[in-house]
Amino acid sequence: MAELEFEARLDRLFAQAPFFPDAALFALKIDHRLERGWTVRRMLIGGLGLVGGLFGVAQVVSSGFLSRAEMLSAQSSKLLSQNLHRFIPLHLSFPDLPFGREVLGMSAALAAIALVLALMRAIEEI
Repeated sequence: MAELEFEARLDRLFAQAPFFPDAALFALKIDHRLERGWTVRRMLIGGLGLVGGLFGVAQVVSSGFLSRAEMLSAQSSKLLSQNLHRFIPLHLSFPDLPFGREVLGMSAALAAIALVLALMRAIEEI
């Protein structure tokens, strides 16, 4: 019989959290540490995104993409003005793109990483 009383008392003691006078300060410190961690993560992600964006811009500029885009725009406006009265076929011949499969693959990989990070963030907030 004493064992049942002891177990019941023990269960009650574990069910009730003890009161500590500095509990509010402890909770505030933990909240501050958690927020600081998110700030560092946000800064790191933003900084790496900025560096990646700079690399992307440098690659686009060095590949001559802008001059090719201007040339394509000029050709398309010339074609449109010459054949305005006709139906424009869907199989227009465009000049070769100034970048290869590697750039397209890297762009797709970065987009997939961004999607995964966004999904992880959304799942965390739920």
